[in-house]
Amino acid sequence: MEFLLILIIFPALILLLSTFGYMITKKSYVTPALIFVVFSFIMLIFFNETFFIWVIAYTVLSIIMTSLLILFKKFYSKK
Repeated sequence: MEFLLILIIFPALILLLSTFGYMITKKSYVTPALIFVVFSFIMLIFFNETFFIWVIAYTVLSIIMTSLLILFKKFYSKK
């Protein structure tokens, strides 16, 4: 069950939260920072310290998603 959670459910949740977080706040740093903090607490409560690698990976995924949203917004606003 942890395998499914870590490799499928959490990344899908990160993509959705990054999209909605950027749409609501219009700031590129808010959602990745929140994801880092929330998943750090999840690591401390439910997993062990080795989950921190996934916390970093989810934060990077959130930064990539937010950057893509910014690029799409700039691209479509020019047309």
